[in-house]
Amino acid sequence: MPRSIPTSNAAANRRVSIQMSPQRESHMKRLGIASACAVLLALVAFGDSGGIEVRAEPTEVPVSPPAERAVAPTAPAAPQEASAEPEVRVQEQSVEPPAPRRRSRRRFVNRYPGPIPTPAEWVPPEGPVRIALQAGHWRANEAPNELRGLRDNGTSSRGKAEWEVNLEIARRAAAMLEPMGYEVDILPAVVPPDYRAHLFISIHADGSNDPRATGFRVGSPRQDATGRASQIARLLERSYGEATGIRRLADVTRRMSNYYAFNYRRYEHALHPMTVAVILETGFLTSASDWRVIVDDPDRSARGIVAAVEAFEITQLSASVSASSEALD
Repeated sequence: MPRSIPTSNAAANRRVSIQMSPQRESHMKRLGIASACAVLLALVAFGDSGGIEVRAEPTEVPVSPPAERAVAPTAPAAPQEASAEPEVRVQEQSVEPPAPRRRSRRRFVNRYPGPIPTPAEWVPPEGPVRIALQAGHWRANEAPNELRGLRDNGTSSRGKAEWEVNLEIARRAAAMLEPMGYEVDILPAVVPPDYRAHLFISIHADGSNDPRATGFRVGSPRQDATGRASQIARLLERSYGEATGIRRLADVTRRMSNYYAFNYRRYEHALHPMTVAVILETGFLTSASDWRVIVDDPDRSARGIVAAVEAFEITQLSASVSASSEALD
């Protein structure tokens, strides 16, 4: 009896069927029908899988495509790691800016390397008493490179620039001082190098986003080689407050005490260390009440300045300058 019956060979089937009994032949027919049904079911199950060839042996059907489809969604993980690299580079670039500060410090040159005179060594300039009135921010566009920060500076309000207010007050104060016998220099925003006078007053105006801000300030150099700036500052505070009625602000900003004209070590265009100097913020240009004085009635501001000049012992015309130079504040 044969061990296998190949269903694909029709002639062999006919020869075998002649030797079989009718019952065996019926059994084999049913077995053939069952095999055909199994093949048909396999064809239906895998026939829609994209052109997969169905063979007589079901174990040869490839099962790898479903495994590949299951692994496919994990593929985008590689681009995520690559996309993180530009973020790291951006963070590294954002940490670079400190270098310019170090270079600016190295560029500092001490323009006054000699010993600074002491207050006891102070002597007045030769000639008549000279008063310098600086109109802050006037002709600031002419500032040299060392003072280029002055070129676009200063406040304004209602179409009025600060330098216009400062210049008008300086001119009116000069018109009052000159008939008394004083020599008056009206200086722009940049002072001449190593400028010398008996007294230097820098005139400015404040500004604020708050229209309620009001008041004037008087400041003296943080490092005063003359030892006399604080005296004229107190006199100016009193006389200016009395003449204008504007309230005095006790606080003095660092920009005032470190004003560039006071810094003869750093800047070429600065005062001689033996020039007595102060800086006056006349009021807030953005304040309605201060505006009525410094803009509408600048003579009041000018009178406050003149009164301080007359009261200061160094600039008193009737007093002996040589004697007053020995008195220290």
